[in-house]
Amino acid sequence: MDNKNTAFMVDTNTIITPCKKYYPFDLVPSFWSFLEARIKDGSIVILDKVYNELVAGEDDLTDWLKGIAPISLIEHKNPDIIKKYSDILTYIQTCGFYKPKALTEWSNIKVADPWLIASACVFDYTVVTFEEPNGNLSKSQPCSRSKIPDICKVFDVECTNLFEVMRRLSFSMS
Repeated sequence: MDNKNTAFMVDTNTIITPCKKYYPFDLVPSFWSFLEARIKDGSIVILDKVYNELVAGEDDLTDWLKGIAPISLIEHKNPDIIKKYSDILTYIQTCGFYKPKALTEWSNIKVADPWLIASACVFDYTVVTFEEPNGNLSKSQPCSRSKIPDICKVFDVECTNLFEVMRRLSFSMS
């Protein structure tokens, strides 16, 4: 895996999934301390749209994230990000691998995924997600959903999962 990127940009599921399935706050506080430290030192970055999705609830995760200060968010309104976002939507619309439903979903202003990839592309970040690629994309059987890893590959953005990030940033439970 290429280590050219200086920071990891997290998808919403990268924070929600560990909270709900793997590392609850009360059982593995070291994970959350580690994550907080990496957010503060800039090793892990958060897109404003992802942040908004994460703090929309009223739970421990929302309280934890709001309690991190200072937190520097990547603003999706950056002109370079907007241009790359447009390129991503154009690709989904014209490549032939996706049904119109995929474009409709990703062009919804509330959906962070294309903005996440656009930001990572502009700033040379690695996208972190638990999402899996579609696999066999085919023009004869287009997909209804775009997947982050597939689009990252097209736009030459490194994409990995949280466990690989934990390894690369030397997380330890001890």
